[in-house]
Amino acid sequence: MPDILRKFAAVNSVAVNFWTECLRLCFSGLLSSTVNRCSLSLLHNLTEEHLNTPSPPPTMADSMDIDDSLYSRQRYVLGDSAMQQMAQSAVFLSGMGALGVEIAKNIVLAGVKAVTLHDCKRCEVWDLGTNFFIREEDVVEAVHSRVAELNPYVQVNVFAIGDTSSFRPFAHGGIFRLVKTPKTFKFEMMEQQLCDPRLLTPDFSKPEVPLQLHTIMLALDAFLEQHARLPNIGCVSRCARGCLSPLAAAVGGIASQEVLKALTGKFSPLQQWFYLDVVEVVQPLQYLPAEEFAPRGDRYDALRACIGESMCLKLHKFRVFMVGCGAIGCEMLKNLALLGVGLSRYSGEICVTDPDLIEKSNLNRQFLFRPQHIQKPKSTTAAAATLEINPEMQIDAHLNKVCPATEDIYSDAFFSHLNLVVTALDNVEARRYVDSRSVSNQKALLDSGTMGTKGHTEIIVPFLTESYNSHRDPPEEEIPFCTLKSFPAVIEHTIQWARDKFESAFSHKPSMYNMFWQSHSSAQDVLQRMMAGESMEGAFQVIKLLSRRPTHLDHCLALARLKFDKYFKRKALQLLHSFPLDTRLKDGSLFWQSPKRPPSPIEFDLNDPLSEEEREAISQLQEAINSNFVTPERLCMTPLFFEKDDDTNGHMDFVASASALRAQMYAIEAVDRLQTKRIAGKIIPAIATSTAAVAGLVSLELIKVAGGYGFELFKNCFFNLAIPVMVLTETAQVKRTQIRDDISFSIWDRWTIFGHEDFTLSDFMSAVREEYGIEPTMVVHGVKMLYVPVMPGHNKRLKLTMHKLIKPSAGRKYVDLTVSFAPEVDGDEDLPGPPVRYYFSRESKSGEKA
Repeated sequence: MPDILRKFAAVNSVAVNFWTECLRLCFSGLLSSTVNRCSLSLLHNLTEEHLNTPSPPPTMADSMDIDDSLYSRQRYVLGDSAMQQMAQSAVFLSGMGALGVEIAKNIVLAGVKAVTLHDCKRCEVWDLGTNFFIREEDVVEAVHSRVAELNPYVQVNVFAIGDTSSFRPFAHGGIFRLVKTPKTFKFEMMEQQLCDPRLLTPDFSKPEVPLQLHTIMLALDAFLEQHARLPNIGCVSRCARGCLSPLAAAVGGIASQEVLKALTGKFSPLQQWFYLDVVEVVQPLQYLPAEEFAPRGDRYDALRACIGESMCLKLHKFRVFMVGCGAIGCEMLKNLALLGVGLSRYSGEICVTDPDLIEKSNLNRQFLFRPQHIQKPKSTTAAAATLEINPEMQIDAHLNKVCPATEDIYSDAFFSHLNLVVTALDNVEARRYVDSRSVSNQKALLDSGTMGTKGHTEIIVPFLTESYNSHRDPPEEEIPFCTLKSFPAVIEHTIQWARDKFESAFSHKPSMYNMFWQSHSSAQDVLQRMMAGESMEGAFQVIKLLSRRPTHLDHCLALARLKFDKYFKRKALQLLHSFPLDTRLKDGSLFWQSPKRPPSPIEFDLNDPLSEEEREAISQLQEAINSNFVTPERLCMTPLFFEKDDDTNGHMDFVASASALRAQMYAIEAVDRLQTKRIAGKIIPAIATSTAAVAGLVSLELIKVAGGYGFELFKNCFFNLAIPVMVLTETAQVKRTQIRDDISFSIWDRWTIFGHEDFTLSDFMSAVREEYGIEPTMVVHGVKMLYVPVMPGHNKRLKLTMHKLIKPSAGRKYVDLTVSFAPEVDGDEDLPGPPVRYYFSRESKSGEKA
């Protein structure tokens, strides 16, 4: 089938040269999968077709230049050496089943030189449910151009101390550097490993399972070879005939990383077998009648063979809200499409929202996007691409953030129609907010995230598990001010110092300048008021900026020259004057010892490339600030906001050169522009392999949520594909807070009280006591304390109506109140209670509005 080959060739334009490339790696895909296929005769046809096509443009492998705008995030994971090795590597991939297509996608996104695809079977309707690059028309003809569009370019640390015999006796301090040394791995031949396998155990609650699976796979393979079919007995044989596409995605991500390791020598390879079982998905279904799993001639037959028709119907009817549509979001939409989640004919729906636009760097991992989609919305573009995979889906794409400002859109009424929330976010605060909304509305939440080769999944199920907010990561440590100002020790300190200087000079000061002149009508008015002795906040700094404001380029150059001497010469001289090199502390130890580094003043040198970069960067930015004169009096500046991804704006030029000069001043080893950009822009390293793995693992848990499975069947996961290690664990069981012997609650509980127009605070407290057996001692609405007995005048509030105390906005049907209760032992602190949802009338329960 030539179409599927064209898809993969277009993933990487150099892949069309694979006919003449030496194949460096042979990797086998899924052994027994009747999915997307191509015949050898059609390979020949495609070869002839290729001979009549024009030569492709130069590639990354030809020039050895790495397209940073496309590969920047992956470069932080692999490094340039590994990227260049990949760019010269060819891969032969046999098997275009569910697993094979996942591996192919991830390898092509990574940017190898050429991929040769092989599979001798033809497409069937079945394949629509397991292979995201097959369309309905391909069942008759074959597939071709979708993979082609993906890419236009197709750690044990060892610390050792060397020979120190020639060194002088140790005096004090010192700086050491960690050097990673190569490690050699040895592998046994396949024949040996089949009999005595070395296995990675992902789930330590089932240590025996990998060996059992190894035996089962060998038995199935032997049966298939002998009888040309799979056995017809039991859950295992039935599932072997079917396919869980999320499992293929998870294993495909892991296997793809092993391919990249083989090509690059980067990270530790797997030794030597890895089996991932998700028996928890099918275990509760094993006693269903056989007709549940019988094929029906549609795209879901492979899925139906594993989970049955009833579960498929539940997935079709599912209503999912996905927040974020980046790398994980694209992978999730692909998995949802193959699972048939949210089909329009069953009133199911996927609502996805993301305010971001597509950038070129997204194309390296977010496989639903193509070059023609750059600067288009992620959510709508991904929705359209997903409908090509499965046209039966109902997808509602939004461009909103999910935050307090959009609660009128994503209200409690909106959440009430959902079955599940999925987060595909890249920051903690957004996760915490979405989690709080999910808990408040008692909806299950699937969370996942990656950082380089690391990934995690967390499953949050109402009344069963803890929530995302139940645990808090330690806050990110900030660099002390004194370290940034005077005593940098590592390159991160100099880069942060440069960022701070950028923000101060080109953002904070211009903004302050504008605010001052917006508050004062004219310079003459300010002058008169100051001469009259009036104190004006910020006046001195604003006048300093005004008096020194350059009017042409020569002034900018002069200012840059003065800044150079101030930051890189006079500051160092001043510090050394205050603390000479022989300064000692009270205990007799030297002041200048590790981690403190003494500065060395830098003399300005036009021939020094760092000095030139600094001068040009500051000049460019100063000129930009002063290019927009709003008023004749020039009492307005244009603040600049740091943008790391625009190489024409000079922002990274300033930060990189200023950081490098400061590093030189303190004898700190500098880093290149790429690493400076990562640190200054706080870029999270990312690679398609780990993204595919977490999305696959989360999608497997989605099936369990749809089936209403018990607590013990859900699994969280952490992995690091670089080592490699994967750990599957049970989710954290929800904790209950005891108020009285017979009264307790968890984060998922919510008490409800119905009131009316004349319902007083006293009535509310009595209603809580009558309904739940305990009377509140304190009532709070948000940050407003409605009733605290010790507060003056609060006892009088008991006679006021709830409507008057709360003052709800028009149309508001209810509010959530925080209540506390008296402790059982005098002297103890009040006990917190669950949220109490107070409805202003019983009729307002229908058509709720948060």
